[in-house]
Parts: sequence; structure tokens; C-alpha cells
Amino acid sequence: MQSFDGGFIGEVLIVNRAVEDRGWTVRLDFGGGRFVTAWVEGVPQGTVRQTGGGFTYASGVDVPAGGSATLRFHLERALTTPQGCTVDGVRCTGF
Repeated sequence: MQSFDGGFIGEVLIVNRAVEDRGWTVRLDFGGGRFVTAWVEGVPQGTVRQTGGGFTYASGVDVPAGGSATLRFHLERALTTPQGCTVDGVRCTGF
């Protein structure tokens, strides 16, 4: 993560260990701050839904088998890291 604009930019690395390409959905929950945006560099963007104290991002393209994608997000006035993170309903590791 990186401090930015009174908040921070963070990221979630999505790794596809499956033998086929697949889409994904990330859910992040926060205790404060204001969600600004989320994106994946260099690909068609997915769908972002802001809900309660966080957001859900559904992929715009599949991650190739054995490949990865990095979801970046920007929060303003956020002094804490995310309180919860899931990818396809499974808790993020290294969190």
C-alpha cells in the first residue's frame, strides 16, 4: 500500500491456480474513509459496487490459468487498512 491524498492506494493480487481461465470477485470492507475507485491496469474494467463500509469488484476479464491480476483501489480519509477481504468468498491470505 501507498499513502496518497489523505488516504491510501492498496492492492489485492488475484492468482489463478486453476487449469482454466476464470473470472473473480473481490470484496473489501473498511472501518472508515471514503471509497474513490478501483481498477485493474491495462484490461477492460469490471463492475464496482459500493456497499456499506466497503466495495465489491467483479472482474471485467478472466485471469488466465496459472496467471494473475492486481486489483488496485483508492480510499480517501482512511487511516486504517481494510478490515476484511475475500476473493470469490474465500478470505484473502497475507492480509
